[in-house]
Amino acid sequence: MDDERTEELGSLTAIFPELIIDPTNPFTATLELPIAPTTPLLARFIPASTSETESAHVEKDVRLTQLPPLTLHLNLPESYPNDAPPKVELKAQYDWLPKEKLAELEAEVASLWEEYGHCQILFSYIDYVQQAAERGFDFHQSAAGCLVLQADQESKLVAFAAQKEQENFNKGTYDCGICLEPKKGSACHRMKRCGHVFCKSCLKDFYNNAITEGNVTGVECLDPDCGALDANGRRMRVKKHRLVHPRELLAMGIEEPMVRRYVEMKRKKKLETDKMTVYCPRTWCNGPAKSKKYPPIPADLTTYVDNEISDDSDDANDIPAAPATDPAIMKVIDDVDRLAVCEKCELAFCRVCYNGWHGHYVHCRPRNPGELTAEEKASYDYIAKHTTPCSYCSAPSSKTHGCNHMTCKRCLTHFCYLCGAYLDGQNPYVHFNTAGTTCYQRLWDFEEGDEGQAPRDERGLVAPQAPEFADEDEDDAAEAAAARAQAEENNRIIFPAAPAAAPRNDNPIMVAMAQFDWLAVLNEEEEEPPRNARERVARRHRDRLARNPPGRGAAQAVRNHERGRGGGRRGGQAGGGNRQELEQRQQAELQRFLAMAARDEEEGWDSDELGNDDEDFVIPRR
Repeated sequence: MDDERTEELGSLTAIFPELIIDPTNPFTATLELPIAPTTPLLARFIPASTSETESAHVEKDVRLTQLPPLTLHLNLPESYPNDAPPKVELKAQYDWLPKEKLAELEAEVASLWEEYGHCQILFSYIDYVQQAAERGFDFHQSAAGCLVLQADQESKLVAFAAQKEQENFNKGTYDCGICLEPKKGSACHRMKRCGHVFCKSCLKDFYNNAITEGNVTGVECLDPDCGALDANGRRMRVKKHRLVHPRELLAMGIEEPMVRRYVEMKRKKKLETDKMTVYCPRTWCNGPAKSKKYPPIPADLTTYVDNEISDDSDDANDIPAAPATDPAIMKVIDDVDRLAVCEKCELAFCRVCYNGWHGHYVHCRPRNPGELTAEEKASYDYIAKHTTPCSYCSAPSSKTHGCNHMTCKRCLTHFCYLCGAYLDGQNPYVHFNTAGTTCYQRLWDFEEGDEGQAPRDERGLVAPQAPEFADEDEDDAAEAAAARAQAEENNRIIFPAAPAAAPRNDNPIMVAMAQFDWLAVLNEEEEEPPRNARERVARRHRDRLARNPPGRGAAQAVRNHERGRGGGRRGGQAGGGNRQELEQRQQAELQRFLAMAARDEEEGWDSDELGNDDEDFVIPRR
């Protein structure tokens, strides 16, 4: 009588031709069981570590229609089937099936042997495993609701599923959606996004012509209803145009140079339509700046990352179109990163002012003021007129009250609010105590804030001004007013308006003239004692004028009105503002003489124009 084990293995070989019997042991066999769930199995790939520095993967859910097969090892003991069940061992390729599930499947063979009354149960057990595979091994009923795997297994399983799907597709026969002829699956291509089938010959002809003519938007699915129907089969108002990915073009047989041309044109079109794209300021380059949103095209197109969104459709991730000077966009640029690097010539420049890179601390404005709105232009003009730039980072600073020693909030640099000079943080006030400088004894000028009263030059710095003339004796208001009037008249007579400087030649000769300290002489001259209170007040104000001449103009009148009578004393510049005016006028006259001498016209110049009169240079008697 034949052995029951041999009879059962023979029957299994007829049903499963792929069953392999071990030649060294006729009662040991191996069978490979394919796994193709009826409903795509949901697999969740999680990172191997929760630390961001140790793992760059993120949690991702993927639905798999094909999974690596299970290998079933059968061993029939001598007491099988009457006294002992068969021994089975299951192994999953790539170890995608958890060990707990494998142990559960292996334990089921003993339950079936007991249930069937100690008889042959190999076919029933194989059928049980196959039905469990079609149900996805019931992972949808687990606590996680899906198959949970490590992230490093994703690429293997996804690649295996794609390969098996392609093998199954090549075995079938399909009607081309363009030429309408039936063809084998190996000669056809199924679009990955929508599943429409066309023969490769028709697709290559159409896409090659579209890319050659520059019709980037034409590289899409050729089915008329593709993108026009929703998930329920209802027609949508607007058809969604989705372009074909470069990897799919390579898969259907289009040559690599043609696909690279398609990628370059697609990227160029996206750069041109994106309002946030900036271009190199060099006229001979004009290349786009490097961008993470539009990375450069790699040498291997299979690794090219593309959002697969058509150029004529709205991408939710794109920044909305807005002018380059939109305050919101300008704030994003200013807060995030203003540095731009040209991807062609590697020039580093600023995205806002398009000048060479000046660092993050420098405050700049758009290169083309014509693009500004009236409100934006008024804001920039106000900042330029009523603020002083930091001496290090050029950040605008405004003073509402206090002294002229400023500290930049951006870079913590100490600087002078009047002239913008850099100040030593250890001793910042030496700048205001150094005789001969424009800010000498002007620490408290515009103490209440300039409020637009301080005139500024084109750099935004406060123009040097003479200190104000303050009243001292409120009891002798009339005498003080008369003395001020007389001082103004004396100042006008002694220092008349300087004539306009003549135009300089190309190479002017700069000559500095020695000035005589006539104010010191006036202070040293012996005078008779005052005869009355009026003369005493007049002399006191005359001395003040020599040391600290009064300011002039409407701005000075507004400051006097705001501060009222009896204001605090202000220190003047060394030697008085009038001395500087005299020196500037004499230098201008000397330069005019040199210019006339270069043209042989010095005979028409009068030497008296260097000073008011010869009395200014008389040596006093001791």
